[in-house]
Amino acid sequence: MSTTLYLVRHGEVAADGIFYGHMDVPLTETGHAQARAAAAALAGVPLAAVLSSDLTRAVEGARLLGEPHGLTPAQDPAFREMSLGVLEGVPHDEAFANTPELAGKSYRDMWTFRFPGGGENLADIEARAMPALERALAQNEGQRVGLVAHNSVNRVILGRALGLALKDVFDFAQDFACVNVIRYTPLEQGGWRARVLLMNWTPDAPPR
Repeated sequence: MSTTLYLVRHGEVAADGIFYGHMDVPLTETGHAQARAAAAALAGVPLAAVLSSDLTRAVEGARLLGEPHGLTPAQDPAFREMSLGVLEGVPHDEAFANTPELAGKSYRDMWTFRFPGGGENLADIEARAMPALERALAQNEGQRVGLVAHNSVNRVILGRALGLALKDVFDFAQDFACVNVIRYTPLEQGGWRARVLLMNWTPDAPPR
C-alpha cells in the first residue's frame, strides 16, 4: 500500500531584488506558464488529494494541479517557505548596505542560523513540514498525492527521503515548477520507507 507524493515547487515569482520568504508574492506570467505546464504534465496521474502552503504562489500552482482531477487543494501554513525575519520584503541593496552581516548569509547558513525577528532555520522547517506531510500520507495511504510547496520545504522533504543531513539539502537543484516523485511504503514497526523516483524534473516529457 505505497503512497506516492508528487512534490512540485511553485513557479517563478514577481520578487526581483527583494528578500521574500513568508512574504506573499505573486507568480510572474512565466511562473503561471510554468505552473500550468507542471499541472498539464500531471493531469494523467490519478491524484487523490492536492495540498499546498497558504502562500499565493503555491496556492495558484495547487489550484491548477487540482483542476483536471476536480480537487480543491487543502492549504496548510506548515508548508510555507522559510521565514527570513527582519529581511522579509527588504530590497537586496538596502539589506547589504544596512545589515551586510545578515544579507550576506547563504542558504547553507540556514542549517542552524535564524534571522532576527522570527526567522527560521532548516530544523524549524523540518519540525513543521514533516508532521504535516506524514498526516497527509496517513490520510491518503495507498493513493497519489500532490503537494505544491517551496524551495526549502521541498529540499527538507527530499533530504529526509534520501537520508541526507539537513546541512546537505542544498547539494541538489530545485528549479521553479520542478516535479519530484517520492514513493512511501509503510513499515511494520511504524513510519515509512521512502524511495525517490524523480527529482527536479521540469515539464518536457511525462514523468514515469
